[in-house]
Amino acid sequence: MSAAAWARCAPFIEAALAHAGGGHSLDDIEALVAAGEARLWVSQAAAMVTLVEDEPRQRRLLIWLAGGDLDELVNDLRPRAEAWEREQGCRRVIVAGRPGWERALARHGYAPLARLIGKDL
Repeated sequence: MSAAAWARCAPFIEAALAHAGGGHSLDDIEALVAAGEARLWVSQAAAMVTLVEDEPRQRRLLIWLAGGDLDELVNDLRPRAEAWEREQGCRRVIVAGRPGWERALARHGYAPLARLIGKDL
């Protein structure tokens, strides 16, 4: 990823990080993408970060961070990530996000699996 590409999409990822619990900085995300531990998906007005997670019985894709234009996220980046996911042997995709993602993705076959709640100590 070029420095110019990262600079263009970093604000989208930074906006998503504001709702992600504070465990990672923008620099952390850039390092994970550069190391190949996370994958960055970019469109004209949106960006998304995904992780492949291996569990004992399945491989899945986690859509971890997403920001920018909702239409581009749902109708451009999501299908590209899902196609790539299948090529990687993933059997499921999980989205970490705010409740609005349930509404935005319901027509694409996404349904709630569990609720996560948290508390800062």
